[in-house]
Amino acid sequence: RGPKLMEGFMRGIYSISEWVMRLMYVNILWILFTLLGLIVFGFFPSTTAMFTVIRKWVLKQHEIPVFKTFWLTYKSEFSKSSLLGLIIVCIGFFMYSNLKIIDATTLPSLKFLYIPNVIVILVFLLTLLYIFPVFVHFDVGVKGIIKNAFLLMTLNPIATFSMSILSGFILFIFYQFPGLIPFFSGSLIGYLLMFISNYVFAKMDQKANGIEETKA
Repeated sequence: RGPKLMEGFMRGIYSISEWVMRLMYVNILWILFTLLGLIVFGFFPSTTAMFTVIRKWVLKQHEIPVFKTFWLTYKSEFSKSSLLGLIIVCIGFFMYSNLKIIDATTLPSLKFLYIPNVIVILVFLLTLLYIFPVFVHFDVGVKGIIKNAFLLMTLNPIATFSMSILSGFILFIFYQFPGLIPFFSGSLIGYLLMFISNYVFAKMDQKANGIEETKA
C-alpha cells in the first residue's frame, strides 16, 4: 500500500508541475507576441491565440503543438481580433469620458447620471469576461461575439459572478506577489474564464439538444 500511495503522490506532483509549465509557456508566448505587435496592435491577437490554446486544453486536447497553434491563430485572427479590440477600446473610452464629464460637472441634473453610467460600465466589464471564450468557441463575426458575450453574461449570473470574484482574487494574488505576473498573469485568468465558459457552453448545448428532442 505504501509504494502505491507514493506512486500516486508522485503522479500528482508530476501532473501539477506539467500544468504549471504549460501555463508559464503560453503566458510567455502571450507577452512576447503582444510585444511583437508593439502592445497596441499585438494585445488582442495575442490574447485570442492564448485563449485558442487554452480552449484546446480545457477540451482535453493536451498534445497539441502549442507554438504552432498559437502562431497560426495569431496570424489568421489578427484582423478580426484587432477590429474587436478597437471597438472595445472605443466603447471603454467613451464610457470613461462620460463618467469624467459627469464627475466634473456642477449641474445637479447631470449628477443623477453618475450611477446609471457606473452600472453600464459594470455590465460592459462583465461582458468582457466572455469576449475571448466566445471568440475562440463560436464561428461568428465581431458583432456576434459582442452580442453572444452579452447574452451569456446576462443569462448565467452564477457563472458570471464566479468569473468576476475568482478573477479578482487572482489579481489580488498578483498584486501581493508581482513576481508571478510574467509567468501566469494572462494564462491563469485565461484558463479560469475558459473553463467556466466551457461549462456554460456545454449547459447551453444540453438545453438546445433537449429542446430539439422535445420537438421531435
